[in-house]
Amino acid sequence: MRQLTLKALFISAVAAFSMNVQAADDVYSQCIADAEQIIKLGAEGGAEAAQAYEQKTTVNACHQELNKIEAKYGDKTKGLNPHSVMTPEDRAKWAKLFDSIDAKQYKGVPYLQAVYYR
Repeated sequence: MRQLTLKALFISAVAAFSMNVQAADDVYSQCIADAEQIIKLGAEGGAEAAQAYEQKTTVNACHQELNKIEAKYGDKTKGLNPHSVMTPEDRAKWAKLFDSIDAKQYKGVPYLQAVYYR
């Protein structure tokens, strides 16, 4: 019985930890999903349809996620573009989030091409 209880505690701790990891990554994923949906709607229905979409996250929340990625590198980014000191994985996440922020503000190349060439 005691062993079963310890296993249950361990499993619940792992589940709680994984939920926290997903919650931390959730804002990033929602920013990307919002941008993809805006671009898709812009391609299908034009700028009016894209702007009518109710976004799940704010641009400010996405900027905070961008700052979290940049914060990993601390003072290395002073006077430099942050991507010049990032690892390739972080650079890809940073660039994708940056493009998503532009799309959420109805600007940026992917959004404008989707709306113009629909």
